[in-house]
Amino acid sequence: MEYKLYTLVDITHTKKYRAEPGKQKEFWQEQNFNTVIQTLNIRSNISFDYGPEVFEVGGRAIGFDTDDIIRVWRFDFRTQADNIYATTDDPVGRLKEDFMAVPYIKGLNEAMEQQYAVFNTELPGNNITFFRK
Repeated sequence: MEYKLYTLVDITHTKKYRAEPGKQKEFWQEQNFNTVIQTLNIRSNISFDYGPEVFEVGGRAIGFDTDDIIRVWRFDFRTQADNIYATTDDPVGRLKEDFMAVPYIKGLNEAMEQQYAVFNTELPGNNITFFRK
């Protein structure tokens, strides 16, 4: 089953796995990406063809509480099992539960300042959304 997530958090997949002099920002971006992967893998092993891509899009069109054009990271992934993240009334309900209040590293390339450095899946003020394709 295929899914996509959008987030205001910088989850750039830099492949910088060690903190090297002058590469600290890239290391923290990779740590955020790893946090996303590990949280997704709580319920299912995922696979993906490429890392997150950065887009500018109208926020409300992808589930954020703003009409402004915002910078988001989009990540497409898939699972082997169907509906692994579904609840009775929401095809991505378990993703929302799993990501709620998971910490991340802020102050990277985010365009919108967040009050707290945790993923928030609830409106108003969410910083991550999910869709099943």
